[in-house]
Formats: sequence, structure tokens, C-alpha cells
Amino acid sequence: MKAILAAAALLISVCAFARTPEERLFDAIESGKQLVAEGMVVKGGVNLDARNGLRETALHRAIEKGYRELAELLVKAGAPLGARSANGETPLHYAALYPDPFFLDLLLAAHADLKARNDDGESVLQWAVMSGNARAAKELLERGADWKATDLKGNTLLHAAADGGYTEMARALISLGVDPRQRNRAGQRPIDIARELGYADMVELLARFEKE
Repeated sequence: MKAILAAAALLISVCAFARTPEERLFDAIESGKQLVAEGMVVKGGVNLDARNGLRETALHRAIEKGYRELAELLVKAGAPLGARSANGETPLHYAALYPDPFFLDLLLAAHADLKARNDDGESVLQWAVMSGNARAAKELLERGADWKATDLKGNTLLHAAADGGYTEMARALISLGVDPRQRNRAGQRPIDIARELGYADMVELLARFEKE
């Protein structure tokens, strides 16, 4: 019995040792061991384009977890800024969800593509609008993001704002020039979405354009 237990322990040890640096990096990120992950990046020898089951890189995961220092180290170490997840999101898409501009500024300073779109045709700017992140949307617009872009379903930024009930953001988009009467491929205007979801303030804002 002792021999069997010893053999089993040795097998477990060998399997653990045989795990790749990339697997250990992802494990450290997911288990909250930020310092361990940072140490691995500093040491080097890790393929920073390695992916998890969702095709996310370590940079995607560091941003989603809110790990500032790790994200900064990954960018400095050459992590691919244009890497796409299973649905085509780049790390910048993830960064656009944060009210705190740290990740957005970090990636844009490293020349990440602010015009990148995922497989649904959703831009980084659209993700900022969909999440109600006015600060990120403003910065992306100031840096040249395309406010006229639509996704594959024909949704404008105003459709996205209406879907979330973000009235003040909708007001800003209208002032920018986004057409409140434009229909998506399903024939819906932003006001139709707002009515369907019961956003009274949004409906009131958009209703005035029905008479023009």
C-alpha cells in the first residue's frame, strides 16, 4: 500500500511539474495570485499569445480581473494587443467596460486598435456605450473612434444607449450627430427599443424627433 501511495504521489508531482508555463500563468491569474503571475511575466519564457478555453490571452484575463500591475507588465513584455477572444473581442473591448480609465489609457498608449470590432461587428466604442461607460466613450471619441459605425445587426450607438436606458449618453450621441430615427436590420429605431424595455426617460427624449 505504501508503495502504491508513493507512486501516486510521484505521478501527481510529475504531472504538476509537466504543466506548461502558460497554464501556470492562467492558473495564477484565475486564483488571484497576482504576484506569482507578475513574477512569471518578469522572468520570461511564457508565450503571451497563449489562450484559455475562451481564446482569451493573459492580458484579457488581467484586465477583466482588474489587475493593473499585471496588465502593465504584460503590455511592456509584448503581449499581443490585437489578440481576439472566441467572439473576437480584443483586450481593448474589455478595457472599455471600466469607468476607471487606467486600462483604456494603458492600451491606447501602446497603440491598440481603437477601431477593432468583434465577430458581431461591435466596436470598442459600442462596448463602452452598451455598458453605460460615458467616460470611456468620451475618450474613445476624442481619440477618433467612429461614432457612425453600426454592428452586424445594424445597431447604432444610439440603439446601444437605448438598450441600456442611458438617457444622458443618448443625449450626447444625438448632439454628436447620431440619427435617432435610424433603423437597425430588424426595422427598429432606438425609441422602439426604449419603449419595449420601458425606459420612460429615454422614450421622452427620443419622441421629440418623431415629429421632425
